[in-house]
Amino acid sequence: MPYKIPDDATLSKTIVTVATRKSRIESQRELVDLVRKELAKKDPDFRAGAERIRRTAIEEGIMRVEIEYRESESAPVPEICPVCRNAMESVRNMSLDGDIVEVKRKCSVCSYGIGREILVPGKYVFIRIGKKDVSERDIQIRMLKKARAKMREASTLIGSALHMTGMEGRGEYAKSMLALLSDSREEAGSIYNIMADLNAGDSKGPVWTRPTVSVKNENRKDI
Repeated sequence: MPYKIPDDATLSKTIVTVATRKSRIESQRELVDLVRKELAKKDPDFRAGAERIRRTAIEEGIMRVEIEYRESESAPVPEICPVCRNAMESVRNMSLDGDIVEVKRKCSVCSYGIGREILVPGKYVFIRIGKKDVSERDIQIRMLKKARAKMREASTLIGSALHMTGMEGRGEYAKSMLALLSDSREEAGSIYNIMADLNAGDSKGPVWTRPTVSVKNENRKDI
């Protein structure tokens, strides 16, 4: 049976309509059912998947999500958020021995986060927050953060693939190049520096190359 996929704008407007009518939705299934019924009013052939509906509601700033967790023994520590598919960020602290250790990870967009225990989403509750326009720059930063997370995933995969093969050294080179492109403070083309320039609103040149300008306050000339 033929079906149509609604474009992003149509899906977003439909979720806004649903959220306006019901400000608290107690499960993903309920949200999906309501959105699909509303889409069917526009076109009976419209189809939208549960994950796409959830991600659109979160990423478009229409609804915030409260997450009930369950423990998992087999789930890996994620680089990409399983809820909205944006980048996870590491939260680090200094141990009593002076080492910097990761204490938890949290999503850069939604409320998902994990600590020492590996937790996976068990249930979602969606709450209307009023449509918040996400700027083009915010979208760009989200995409770049996701690219960095994908690089970390690739680095882990390379290490696992080459373990006990005799080619670990070549794998370490590949991993170091990924880290350079992702995190280098010196390379103009690193994602870290590209994000810094986007955040600073600079269009003339990399902020990091100008010692008289602070990324936090680019108008100051006494730094």
